[in-house]
Amino acid sequence: LGLIYCFNRPIALYHVPLNTESATAVKLELNVGDEACKHVALSRSPRFSPDGKKIAFLATRDVATHNTCNLLCILDWETKQTTTVIDIVHEPQQDYSSPASAQTAFNGLFVSTLSRKCWSADGRFIFFDTQMGSRVVWKYVDVASKRIHSPKYVEGDGIACETIIDRDGSFVLVSVTSPVRPSSVYLVSIDLAAGGAYKQAPIVIEDQKHATTYIKDWKIVSIPTEVSDGPAALKPQPETPISLVDHLTPQITSDAPFEAIVLLPNTPAPESGYPVVLDLHGGPHGASLVMYRAIYDYIASLGFAI
Repeated sequence: LGLIYCFNRPIALYHVPLNTESATAVKLELNVGDEACKHVALSRSPRFSPDGKKIAFLATRDVATHNTCNLLCILDWETKQTTTVIDIVHEPQQDYSSPASAQTAFNGLFVSTLSRKCWSADGRFIFFDTQMGSRVVWKYVDVASKRIHSPKYVEGDGIACETIIDRDGSFVLVSVTSPVRPSSVYLVSIDLAAGGAYKQAPIVIEDQKHATTYIKDWKIVSIPTEVSDGPAALKPQPETPISLVDHLTPQITSDAPFEAIVLLPNTPAPESGYPVVLDLHGGPHGASLVMYRAIYDYIASLGFAI
């Protein structure tokens, strides 16, 4: 699977000095500049700033979890001093699943790589996509103030997934998708200094909003953990073999809710209610995204809720 899904493997940044006779890769030693950087164990996806003086890169702590939360760090190329721009978020924002909060919530940096155009031309901002529960959205951060900006999204409160395809200055080419919209493409122009407000209305490049009509409605439902934790607590836990005790990490739990996606077919509901197809996601190292899927469209066309 490589670094795409397993970036919890041993990873480090290397550079090759070209002003020597032997061009040998040398591991980049970080000069820790803040408390968060002291815990950096793995680093990847380096991206030079436009002036070549800084490197932005993703980092994680030494954990066994796939798709774990990342830090966004900045390395000064001359001094190698490394500072944190975005730290790890341990708990999601309250009510992040609701339409009102979906546009501004930030639950941490969950992304495999940085875009090769992640830096703004003046080096002030870094752009990124991040997973937020079942949604994937794009944001940008002010490198100096470390403030994360949530831009205006094409679908507003109805946002499902909106990600960056390409970017040039204040123009951003975005992909917009939801269970009722196959991937559509828009060109948006944003005011970076004003926090991502539109300079003009989004320009439609390819809109597939009405390409499908089998799904009538969709929603993300926030489910409290006691729904599953309660019954699980009643089950006896197997004893841990003595030989493994010293090799296991302590269990950490969270009372943050998890999400379920509900899709309703565009057919009249029977008196007994819609028949339901459950698509279970194993987790916990990922999520089923709230995006268009042809298989769900087909199931909905047969009159099933998903």
